Amino acid sequence: MTISVPDLIEYSMKAWLLLFLCKDSIELREKYRSVGKILFFLQAFLAGYLLSHSDRINRLIYGNEAGVVTDSSQSIIKLAIVFGCSFLIMDLLYQGRKLAKLYLLLVFYTVQEMAKFTLHSVWSLAIKGCIDSMNELIIAEQIGLDGFYRIIEYLQTCSMWFFAAGYLLLMYVVLRWYRKYLAEPVEEIDPQGLWFLMLMPIIGMAFDILWRISFYRQNGAEIDFLYERHGSMYVVVPAIAVLCLICIGFSRKIYSELMCSEAQKNKLLFYKRQLSDMTEHVRELEQLYDGIRGMRHDVNNYVADMEQLLCMSTEAGQLPDRIRKEAEGYLRSMQCAADRLSLQFCTGNPVTDVILNRKGQICTQEQIMLEGELLYPAELEIEAFDLGILLNNALDNAIEACRKVSGDKERSICFRGYIKGRMFFIVVENTYDGRVLQQGINGPLTSKADRKVHGVGMSNMRSCVEKYYGTMQYETDHGRFVLTIMLQGKVRQSDAAACFYD
Repeated sequence: MTISVPDLIEYSMKAWLLLFLCKDSIELREKYRSVGKILFFLQAFLAGYLLSHSDRINRLIYGNEAGVVTDSSQSIIKLAIVFGCSFLIMDLLYQGRKLAKLYLLLVFYTVQEMAKFTLHSVWSLAIKGCIDSMNELIIAEQIGLDGFYRIIEYLQTCSMWFFAAGYLLLMYVVLRWYRKYLAEPVEEIDPQGLWFLMLMPIIGMAFDILWRISFYRQNGAEIDFLYERHGSMYVVVPAIAVLCLICIGFSRKIYSELMCSEAQKNKLLFYKRQLSDMTEHVRELEQLYDGIRGMRHDVNNYVADMEQLLCMSTEAGQLPDRIRKEAEGYLRSMQCAADRLSLQFCTGNPVTDVILNRKGQICTQEQIMLEGELLYPAELEIEAFDLGILLNNALDNAIEACRKVSGDKERSICFRGYIKGRMFFIVVENTYDGRVLQQGINGPLTSKADRKVHGVGMSNMRSCVEKYYGTMQYETDHGRFVLTIMLQGKVRQSDAAACFYD
């Protein structure tokens, strides 16, 4: 096996382009995080280079060590082997669905083949034109055969360099354009979306196989080229290849725009639900405080009636049984009224009060223990609506996780909110069923059937967190899921002035 420097560079660049496509699209498995990319690069490089230069492999596939192909359809074998090796190694090193990995490889190899066919016609015509010009010079006896062979050898070397550089550059441009619309990791695309995106790469590979079957065939000493049989193929083949490249890019762009539109639609619906919930909360608050005012009025009346009864008992010199029973009844009513006035959670803000007490009622019905403390950080000027969105979603997710805990296992939720400097922290800790959480790019993937709604909720939480230049992270510890949210509050001018003068 001879070592060719141009081929080393070419296959190294192709391996790098494959890594470039996979970047941020899929994640390496935990145990391969440190060396996974290097191993995948080496696989892509060695698979392509060895298949092209190994004498044993050429003898096994083509029956000769030189790798001479008498029928262009035989070249499909090497393409299939390289594709299969890449898929097996990718499936070993990277996590996620096999369909997502197959999709990425189809895109890469289709772009590679279409880029080659796009430039091959121009390259063939240029080589053909140079050879015809050299033949004319030989006929005119302006150059000799030795000079002709030297020029042809030099021309062949330069043309291969330019061809390789040209199609690699075209691959980079197309893949860079394609990655521009990778708005979400491939793993998060639903199977129906993946099949839609795979349609154009599959069509492109079908054209590639068709061209490889009919490109050329050797009959004895003669070679039958498709381009020589049909001169129009010099235009048709690159035109179809360019259209395939454009369609691959535009299909990804169209899908990305559709998903963005769908996300905006779901986000709007979610905000409407949130607004409806908050409106209901405000209505409940109004009823609650109306009830409190009524209760206070009733308590005042109770006190006045008790004073009257005591006056009557004083005047009579004794307390009759009937009056005593009525007094006891009033006392019990006052006790009930006082119980109704008390809330399980008091945060200092009516919105967060209602949210926490509503979740407390749900937890009571679901037999989930809910405990915690939180004071509304009024001095940090964090809007109650934003805090309500965070608490609503965090507690809803915690309740959903607790519902899945089966048997006699503990089902509990603990929350706390505290201020540290200008930062406000919310920590929600809950039990869950202990199953290993599948990781996505932006956090744990939901186990719900409707992933889109779950994604919108998390998106709104992230939007609220980003609004206050904060962070949101989670961790699991011995069967407990811990969500920590940090918000950066604003500094009031009065507080800033006080700090300055201090």
